[in-house]
This record gives sequence, structure tokens and C-alpha cells, in this order.
Amino acid sequence: MMHSFSIFRLAAIPLLAAAAAVVSGTANADGATNDTLACYKWDKFPGERFNLGIRNGGPLSSPQDEANYNHPAQRTHGVHAKHVGVCGRHTSGSVEGVVVVAAATGAHMGLHTMVSRGGEDRGDSETCRPVFIDCFSEQASKTPDTWTCKSRNDFGTYHGESTLTLVALDTAPNDPRCAAFEDDDDFEKSGENPGQRVASGKPATGRGGEHDDD
Repeated sequence: MMHSFSIFRLAAIPLLAAAAAVVSGTANADGATNDTLACYKWDKFPGERFNLGIRNGGPLSSPQDEANYNHPAQRTHGVHAKHVGVCGRHTSGSVEGVVVVAAATGAHMGLHTMVSRGGEDRGDSETCRPVFIDCFSEQASKTPDTWTCKSRNDFGTYHGESTLTLVALDTAPNDPRCAAFEDDDDFEKSGENPGQRVASGKPATGRGGEHDDD
């Protein structure tokens, strides 16, 4: 009887560990997590995509706050992502950020694309700097259909108002840019001729501009 119980207990341990992994959001055997994947197209820079991994998150308000100050219930979601095309064609920058959702009110999102590129043979060697984007949606969702945004980069270029539009949600996107990844050769070439009409670059005429969706 003792022998049978020991076998049962040993067999149950992997099942309990797997259940704990699912609840905690850690990686499963196939590498999957409970993150939500969402890819957005940017109308200001049509060749660029934000492919976001959005965490399940947790509460940002307490029931006491909501009752005492008439605030909506709020939840925060961490974002780890990539910004495709940020320094020109065949480039990809790493992104950190957060989404805050307020029940029945809307959502805010802030993203920071961390890039620093340049060409050694250029008089002005730096061609690509970090990008910051600040967005709002009237949909109380971490993945709304559209975001209304304002953005700038570290060259001091302000892009004005723009829109991010959802093109894929937790599925393989029908958009090759969402899945693009910058390899070693593209990384080495990224500062040579990025063009000026990208989110990370200097404006061509002293103000922000768009690039073609080629």
C-alpha cells in the first residue's frame, strides 16, 4: 500500500508543477506564456510595426480608492516588444512599455524603443535615436482596435498625432513585417543609409514626416 502511494505521489508532482506554471504565467514546455501578442501598423510611418508581447498584469487601484474617490478600477500590463522598421528597412528595435486599462473608461499606453545607430563613414555619424510614443484609446482593453498617439524621438523631432491600428491578435499575422527580425548583417548595415523619413531619424525639412510603405 505504501509502495502504491509513493508511485502516485511521484506521478502527481509533474502535474502539480505544470499547473503552477500555468497560473504564474511562466513558460510552458512549448515555450508559450500567457502573454497576449498584438501587432499594430503605424499610419505616420506606414513601413513600421509595433509587435507587442503584453503581460497579463495586475491591479493598479484598490477597492478603497475606487469607492472613496470614484475612480474606475485600473489594471496595468507590462509590454516587451519589437519596433520593426524603426531605423529603416530590415531593422528592428527592442521596446519596453506599459498599458494601463481603466474599467469602462479607456486605456493608456507608453512605449520606448531603445535604438542607437550610425554610419562610421558619415559626417554626422548618428542616424537613429530612441523613440517615445504615448497613446490613448476609448476602448477599455489592453489590445484596442486603434490607439490615438503622439510621439517624438531623441533628435527632438515631434511627430504630432498618429494612429496605431491592430493588424493581428494572438495569431500569425497576414503581414510579413510583424514577424520580421533583424539579423547580424542587417544590424551592421543599419546606419549606412537609413533614410530620414523614419520614426527614429532627423526630419528632412525641419519637421516630422512619413516614409513609404514599400
